[in-house]
Amino acid sequence: MSRDYLDFDVAVTPEGQGYAARVLASPAGEASAPFTLPFAATDLAAFLVAVGPPRVSSRRLAPAEARVVDVKEYGRRLGEALLSGDVGRAFRDSLAAASASDHDLRLRLRLDLVPDLDAVPWEYLYDTGLGRFITLSQETPVVRLLDALERPPVVTVDAPLRVLVMISSPSDMPALAVDREEQLLRATTGDLVESGRVELTVLEDATLGGLQRALLDDFHVFHFIGHGGFDAQAQEGVLVLERADGTAHRVSGARLGTLLHDARLLQLAVLNACEGARTSGSDAFSGVAQALVRQGLPAVVAMQTEISDRAALVFSHEFYYFLTRGLGIDAAMCEVRKAMAVSDEASEWGTAVLLRSGTEQPFSFTGASVATADPRERGESRVESLYAAARVALEANATETALPLLEQVAAEHPDYQDVTALLDRVRPAEPATDRPVALAGAPTDATAARQEVVTETVTEPGTQTEPEPTGSDPQGPPSSPTPPAPREGPSPKPRGVHLGRWLRLGVLVVLVVGSYVAWRVLPSLLQKADPLVAAACGSSSTDPGATTFSVGCAPVAPVVDGSFDDWRSVTEHDADAAVFGAASRRAGLTATWQALWDHDAFYLHAVVDDPLVTPVQGAPAAWWNGDAVSFEIGPDPRALSRTAPLRAGRDVHVILAVSADSDRRAAADVNVVGRNSAGRLVFATGSARPGIAVVARARDTGYELEARLPWAELGRSVAPQRGEVLGLNVNVSDATGAGPDWRLRTMLSSNPQRTGANQNAPARWQTVALTDAG
Repeated sequence: MSRDYLDFDVAVTPEGQGYAARVLASPAGEASAPFTLPFAATDLAAFLVAVGPPRVSSRRLAPAEARVVDVKEYGRRLGEALLSGDVGRAFRDSLAAASASDHDLRLRLRLDLVPDLDAVPWEYLYDTGLGRFITLSQETPVVRLLDALERPPVVTVDAPLRVLVMISSPSDMPALAVDREEQLLRATTGDLVESGRVELTVLEDATLGGLQRALLDDFHVFHFIGHGGFDAQAQEGVLVLERADGTAHRVSGARLGTLLHDARLLQLAVLNACEGARTSGSDAFSGVAQALVRQGLPAVVAMQTEISDRAALVFSHEFYYFLTRGLGIDAAMCEVRKAMAVSDEASEWGTAVLLRSGTEQPFSFTGASVATADPRERGESRVESLYAAARVALEANATETALPLLEQVAAEHPDYQDVTALLDRVRPAEPATDRPVALAGAPTDATAARQEVVTETVTEPGTQTEPEPTGSDPQGPPSSPTPPAPREGPSPKPRGVHLGRWLRLGVLVVLVVGSYVAWRVLPSLLQKADPLVAAACGSSSTDPGATTFSVGCAPVAPVVDGSFDDWRSVTEHDADAAVFGAASRRAGLTATWQALWDHDAFYLHAVVDDPLVTPVQGAPAAWWNGDAVSFEIGPDPRALSRTAPLRAGRDVHVILAVSADSDRRAAADVNVVGRNSAGRLVFATGSARPGIAVVARARDTGYELEARLPWAELGRSVAPQRGEVLGLNVNVSDATGAGPDWRLRTMLSSNPQRTGANQNAPARWQTVALTDAG
């Protein structure tokens, strides 16, 4: 049982061009200190997709691309940024005061005024003084606090805890195996159900109407498993339910809250859907979880990234186990995180976000409800339940269901019965070698060649031929086909054979010509195919208004391989205005660029005529001095004043540099917004970004490069929509000298008004509309 909590309430608020951390209430009183997020937006986006192993079928609307970062280092930097100065001293003094009074200290984060920071995974806060992640202990849970319009009274629960489960798998979304998901959840909680602590009701009708009818009965928890995401056009989080015809029905948190609000005993929602806690970055209540708390649900647990089967198994069981043991929801979440943290050394323990309103615990369990069984018995019962479910799945040949169950049993009890042998049976086999293998009944290459020879054999006039052996003599063993005996001299061919060869030659010519025509025009045709465009770039579009350029959707994404064929039909733009070093511009220095986009990335291609190509030198942030293609990019700047500064975390400066250090002959750097010595916001710091795929190749007259830039690397945590407008300048640098004499000689730009000063004024940038075709 956890002790009572004292609260350390800290709010992050806007402060000038930055942020401040303010302690609103604590045992040590109030305090404040400046707060600077120690990461660029691209780092945050990368971290969100980095924790935890990938799923076979993701519950996220967009697939994750990269994983694995140093979680402890990330948490340390975040902890040092938030708990610095007077705020850090207040936190340490509050810990001491709580301990002296036999209390624990609950850190409650308020982010109402900074929704742009809501996507930061605060659950990974690490305190170097404590030497641990803050929320991995009941003594210091981390909770996100929101104000609710109303707070329903605490509900007293007499076992069982009644959980309504909705598993949604629409027919037009990436498939979730509904039966498998249900079996995994039932297996996970089987021992709790058998002991009478939990009662699961799985809703057969995953529609909004089905949920409304189900909520006429009393439930304590709503548990959703399915797809989730953020609708950038509507600027709200959604869960994907089903319509009556089985297709997807995107339901906002506000709409869902309308139903859950009237379920008087319902105190908690568990949203096992990716990005259930994601907001728009401008409205703290636009996420599904935030909207539910806003409408009066006392507590919501939502996932801020995708979650694996193994993590879901541990989470579901441990969460309901500790709740029914009488732990408050804050302490229960800490225990769940610990269980996930020690399960196969996973880093997904911070995936779940706890959002609360008020101080009171949502549930009050009666004494009879709190189980007192020996934890060892509970452990054996749990393993038995998982193992039994795995055997049932194996008997039904459902190996994908059995695999995570067996892996969890093996993680907890490696010597349990025959679990090791069963794992060997169901784990995917090692990839086969490249050696071709002849299948039974299928000809090998040699056999096929012999059969082709037999097919081409013709009969001379006036002769008879023996039938070829079939290789299946009923009187003896199988034999191989016997090739025909060689003939003396050339054999005359019938007229039909010559005609057949001419026909084949004609077909070959048609194929060659047709392929060339398709190669030339297919990309342009694809950009006009509405279904393909909708799949790659969204189904809806807004009118972008007047912009400098338009960039077309890429239904088939360019491959960054240095061949550049993907760009043959894309609209070309010039970068020919000498904005620096015009007097020293080399004769023949010119450049053109092309761009495409889709949900996943921004694509750029540039052709630079440069009589002398000089690879970059020095630190990445200074690569713009060398031979490189660079661009400033950020949100639509048209509403900004001409003197408006850079937008921290939103504007970035990208450099695609010619390099001599790799076989790709190119490297990428992203400079983010910081302050210079005079306190002005500038593109101050940068680092090489291996997440950006870029390749350059030499040409007779210069060089050519292409790049794939994931939106996350460009400061975007949410993919753009068709019709969205961005600020953009495209620049080309030409260097001179080497070593200490290496410096920028000339810079060309698509924007004649681009200067060193205007680089830091987004309103002076050019604009580009993300459209269907450009």
